[in-house]
Amino acid sequence: MPKIEITEETRFGMFFLLGLLVILLLMIVLNYFFAGSEKSIIAEKDKEKTVIVTEAKQETTPQDISSKPIVSSVREALKKGNYSTAYMEVGHVSNSAKGNEELNKVIAEEVNKQRKAPGLRKDAGASASSPIRYFDESTPRNRTADALYIYFVDISGTLIPRFCIQSATKHPLGITEFIIAADSKNIRINASAVKLENTEKGVAEWYDIPLDRNTYEAVQAIIKAKKASLTIIGSKGKGTRNVTDSEIKGIRHILEGYAALGGNLNYMQESKPQHPPQKKR
Repeated sequence: MPKIEITEETRFGMFFLLGLLVILLLMIVLNYFFAGSEKSIIAEKDKEKTVIVTEAKQETTPQDISSKPIVSSVREALKKGNYSTAYMEVGHVSNSAKGNEELNKVIAEEVNKQRKAPGLRKDAGASASSPIRYFDESTPRNRTADALYIYFVDISGTLIPRFCIQSATKHPLGITEFIIAADSKNIRINASAVKLENTEKGVAEWYDIPLDRNTYEAVQAIIKAKKASLTIIGSKGKGTRNVTDSEIKGIRHILEGYAALGGNLNYMQESKPQHPPQKKR
């Protein structure tokens, strides 16, 4: 049999093809291993993201559940003037819950807002020991004008409402009695302790006493009536005038301010013996 001779060029071509096959096979193997590793890394990352989202939900959900009902109950308590109840409700929120500090801040702002006496003038008195008095802004600052008004005094946290009628004339009337006519209702007030003072315009007489059931009835009748008048009767004369809209609004402001600062006049409407004035809350 004749001997087949392979030329140098043929041998080189065969080695070249064999090398290409080896490289191709190696690439296929490497691709298989790298693809599996990449999928494993992606799966691990997805797993980490899932864990983070789940933990976040577990942390925020209790806060949402606990705080919303508390906010609602607190605001409801504030509307009714139950400030102590509002602060007790805040205590139901977990100390670790986010927003608890902010909730307390909101409650404090609401309380201050509710307790702010609307349209009142605060008079601290001449000295540090003088009691604080709260007047409506429309109330005269001196005795040189006619006026019918109420105000209240703060003595060591105790709020005492007072009733006052003052008359400014050229000559004293010697006041002994007042008659307040509110629609068809007449209320008589005996003036047993009227004070008198000379002014630059003549003389001022005024009757200033703690609010009692008779004067409270007169106040309620005035603010509910369509028309109210005041008659001043004295040993030296008498006079009648209408109660002004400004005076009526001033009475309402004082009643609102008194209630906002913790005062309560419900005992004035009861038949039971009167209770002492309310402590400011």
